[in-house]
Amino acid sequence: MPDGKPDLSGFYESQGRGANYGLEEHAGATMLPPGQGIVVDPPDGKLPMQDWAREELKSRQTPARGYDDPTAHCVMAAGVPRGFYVPSPFFIMQTPTHLVVLFERMAWRQIPIDPKRRHLPDTVRLWQGDSIGRWEGDTLVVESRNFNGKPWLNEAGEITSHALTVVERFTPVNANTIIYRATLTDPLVYTRPFTVEVQFNRDEKGEMLEVACHEDNQDLQHMKDVKDAGIGLEKK
Repeated sequence: MPDGKPDLSGFYESQGRGANYGLEEHAGATMLPPGQGIVVDPPDGKLPMQDWAREELKSRQTPARGYDDPTAHCVMAAGVPRGFYVPSPFFIMQTPTHLVVLFERMAWRQIPIDPKRRHLPDTVRLWQGDSIGRWEGDTLVVESRNFNGKPWLNEAGEITSHALTVVERFTPVNANTIIYRATLTDPLVYTRPFTVEVQFNRDEKGEMLEVACHEDNQDLQHMKDVKDAGIGLEKK
């Protein structure tokens, strides 16, 4: 860029390694393909979840709870960092003052690059949080807070709350590759922060397509029928 910073602009495919179906390494399950896992800290690749969160996760993985994933209801924002490992491409636009990410699932993020900028008041809560970027050498660091706690981390139902803070690091390693790391801190859900990592590959010939999500589509009605029938829920 004219200011000497790396130009991250372009069309990218993320090597999500199955993270949209579980951040940990996992075998396949009903409607959830296997995945290699993207947790790089803790070193064992396991999410440091509190006991109550593990129980909630088990509940979300029953057939009746699939209806509760906000993305099933066409909520535009998959959340942070989920938007970067949902299996669909995205386009980055960069200026000296902003980074804008356009997601193929018809969502976007606008990230001001201004280390002097202050976050929104704590009373304001957003699906993708309030993001502020800064440069550390050739790495763009983005800190996001003010989340509303509603997005799921993936279709497996992994959890965050309104107390979430995410620090993302976009590090270009060559002209066509970015290493993306996100450290999530959420003291209401996890016993310690954890970090995930994926690789973005630039596709010079790629282009954004219109991928519409229709409310009350047939899949959603099927999930609603399952939820209303209580299928998959344990009897107490």
